[in-house]
Amino acid sequence: MNQDFVLSLALPVTLFCIMFSMGTSLVPRDFRLIFEAPTSVLIGIVSQMVILPIVALILLMVLQLPPELFVGFMILAFSPGGTTSNMFSYLGRGNVALSITLTAIVSLVTPLSIPLLGGPLIEWQLGSHSEIVLPFASTFAKLVVVTLIPVALGMLLRHYQTGFCLKYEKLLTRIPLVMLLIVIIGIIRQNWESMPLFLAQTGMPALILASLALAAGYGFARMSRLNETDSRTVAIETGIQNGGTAILVTGTILNNPTMTIAPVMYGILMLIPTFAYIAWLNRRQAAMA
Repeated sequence: MNQDFVLSLALPVTLFCIMFSMGTSLVPRDFRLIFEAPTSVLIGIVSQMVILPIVALILLMVLQLPPELFVGFMILAFSPGGTTSNMFSYLGRGNVALSITLTAIVSLVTPLSIPLLGGPLIEWQLGSHSEIVLPFASTFAKLVVVTLIPVALGMLLRHYQTGFCLKYEKLLTRIPLVMLLIVIIGIIRQNWESMPLFLAQTGMPALILASLALAAGYGFARMSRLNETDSRTVAIETGIQNGGTAILVTGTILNNPTMTIAPVMYGILMLIPTFAYIAWLNRRQAAMA
């Protein structure tokens, strides 16, 4: 699989399909928690869009990663709203309605926040004379095309063809995830010779960051006096990142394979602490029953 094809066509199409499938699962009442439970929603947004980037920044500075890997991880930290977070919230007995609301909101915000934060980050890490730049206007436009527009189209389909969306819900959600898996495999295959080095450089940081994200999200939610169920949800939403969006930015917009390895590795390795956390929650719940 040619890497140019993967990054320039297959990845944007896949992300479009993922966001479209998310849209088909959304209805206007999914946003009701903004008014019914604004504190939980606000804490969830702050945890994903403020706490996690700060945690990532501190960790990466301590680890002293090479600049391009540093940028790759930070772009990932700027890309919350992983589409599988709703499933993990369900498995962890969290507040699925809150999870859906948070995923929807941050997905609407990231097309603006990524170019705003990513540009200064790249200049800081790579220098003002670097050929690698993240132009605001074109980045915003591309992210709108592959995130906001497909979500809106998916919601329209759900509104006018509710029966169809409910009947084929599993296909609409699973096929895009399989497509993303194929894209990730294609990226790994094209960089296979360098994978041992990339894994050595990014494997442990990805695991540590994913674990810290869960802990920071849960701790921040509990400190903010959210109940246990909502705190679990905020933890999972903070740990699960939108790897597809991050890979689109690093691989397609920035056209940098080295930066792309960080979100690829995180997208795979974040599952380890997430599943461990859910297993621990369910074991504790069973013991208390």
